[in-house]
Amino acid sequence: MTRFGLKLMCELRSGSELIEQSVKAEQRGLDFLSISDHIHPWLPEHEHAPFAWSVLGGISAATSEIALITGVTCPTYRYHPVIIAQAAATVAEMSGGRFTLGLGAGERLNEHVTGIEFPAVDLRHDMLHEAMDIMSELWSGEFVTRRGKFYDADHVKIYEQAGTPVPMVLAVSGDQSLDLARDTGCAGIMAIEPDGELITGWTDRGGSADDTWAEVPFAWEPTAEAGIETARRFRFGMQGWEVAAELPNPAHFEAATQFFSDQQIGDAVPNGPDPEPYVTAVQGFVDAGFANIAIVPVGDDFDATMDFWENDVRPQLTGTGS
Repeated sequence: MTRFGLKLMCELRSGSELIEQSVKAEQRGLDFLSISDHIHPWLPEHEHAPFAWSVLGGISAATSEIALITGVTCPTYRYHPVIIAQAAATVAEMSGGRFTLGLGAGERLNEHVTGIEFPAVDLRHDMLHEAMDIMSELWSGEFVTRRGKFYDADHVKIYEQAGTPVPMVLAVSGDQSLDLARDTGCAGIMAIEPDGELITGWTDRGGSADDTWAEVPFAWEPTAEAGIETARRFRFGMQGWEVAAELPNPAHFEAATQFFSDQQIGDAVPNGPDPEPYVTAVQGFVDAGFANIAIVPVGDDFDATMDFWENDVRPQLTGTGS
């Protein structure tokens, strides 16, 4: 059965707003919350970037049943993997075991900020592999000393929830990242495209189709004109991930996306009052085999967006098992 959740975009909302949305999502019966983990927003107009781990602590205290996942954290540059191992174990304990650690290789936008060089993608994957191995070892509850190629762990033990591993999910885009997910013992995968070959690649490697994650933006507005304007907030990924991973700050994303037309944006981001483009977008992920799909409310009227999802979009989906 397909599970549906809410994506908490730290780039669009304050921490207190995200906690409020989380409580409402649980009240509405959504299955999970996915939260972005940024120090910078994508675009200058976004204006927010609360610390995701502080927000997760607040959400853990304010909710009781809804599952939590980062979408995604990069444990290699801005953070040291020892710190993320402790942070993840803490949120897992505070939430009563509801937490999954979603991971990715990162983008320059967030990871250059401490002055560490942001390397080519092959090195990013090597660093991520080592970081994930360190975290898995630390969750054993034993003291760990490790001298790695990229990271050291010096006689350190994670006391919180000692001996209880935190499930990991890896953002993937092809065979290389699918291999990394398999080799590091990940529970699942996450993707931004409705690509059924990723699901097949994951299950062929022994993974479970039930632990596959995706998200769909909802730029709902009561008029088509307002919908396009709101959809512009989500244009940051339209130039392709090869570009998006390399741009260093929101001003560069503004420059890179300034010439997208209303037509291009409207075709890429479901928007406005018509349910059809939203149904088509979500159904694409359902048909590809993704089991956990998050709705991303891009507009400012959260309650109206969720009402639209519940009343106009959700009932038209097929093959979701409910």
